[in-house]
Amino acid sequence: MTKREKPIELPHGFLFRRPTTEDAANVVALMIAHDMAETGEADSSIEDLTADWALPRFDLSRDAWLVVGPDHSVVGYSWCWDKKPHVEIQGDYYIHPEFRDAGIDEPILDRLDIRTLEHRAAAPRDATVLLRLFNHTKDKPRAARLRARGFERVRTFFRMSIELGGRLPEARWPSGIVPRLYRPGLDDHAIEAALQESFADHFGFALQPHEDWVDRNLKHPEFTPEICMLAWDGDEVAGALLPFRFEEIGWVRELGVRRPWRGRGVGRALLLDAFARFAAMGLGRVSLGVDAANETGATRLYEAVGMSVVQRYDLFEKQFGEGTAA
Repeated sequence: MTKREKPIELPHGFLFRRPTTEDAANVVALMIAHDMAETGEADSSIEDLTADWALPRFDLSRDAWLVVGPDHSVVGYSWCWDKKPHVEIQGDYYIHPEFRDAGIDEPILDRLDIRTLEHRAAAPRDATVLLRLFNHTKDKPRAARLRARGFERVRTFFRMSIELGGRLPEARWPSGIVPRLYRPGLDDHAIEAALQESFADHFGFALQPHEDWVDRNLKHPEFTPEICMLAWDGDEVAGALLPFRFEEIGWVRELGVRRPWRGRGVGRALLLDAFARFAAMGLGRVSLGVDAANETGATRLYEAVGMSVVQRYDLFEKQFGEGTAA
């Protein structure tokens, strides 16, 4: 995009506006309609949306857009956030299934480009700024549209799940490992440090300040502290599991084992313990997301405890170098 070009406009009868907190319920309804058309299951909640809107540096007046249809209903929503300040930009967009062919995608993607270029202007001169979006592997038209706009697929991520009916294997803790439930306020630094260290060599890792990590995880409205487990070896945390609850589904937000304790069964024990605790809460399923090319062999562990792949998402990336024009 050059300075002489104007952003692609929406079709006649549609308009952009910035969301406000009063729009949250309508945005979630749109996202759920998108989810249902894509996977047959709702995958969005008001709690998750408001947590996104509370991210550090996120500003509704700059980082989110609504598309309003001819009948004044919300038919599109997009957002972006600089996970690494001004350098790594996460984005996504949702279009109501009834309007998938209305010509809304390109104007939305233009706005995401423009916002990324604003970050590019604030980034270090020699930095390569990345805009990243996930796309369900079934959505071939959207994948083609992303490629046509300069995005490349860089990774595939799995959603894996297990149904909790029937007898579950019992967690067996390795010798010397003592499991202890998370103690609010007392274990905040310990669990944050252990999980960030566990993920430090993973694709796309960005070290977060302690307070940001706590806000995004331990203060998330769907965090489930009563089943959050830490595995201790003396006074050191060997690993931890961060559990969320999305209505009737248990979600493993993060499972991490620090390098010195890997290969001893700590991760398996944390998972099986979480399964039992989710089941005791009356939940019928546990899910998680994982990089298909995870270097620690996480997918093999998840398969070994009975989880299987239920959805696949490709991560697309677009680079904005120093010479990218606005």
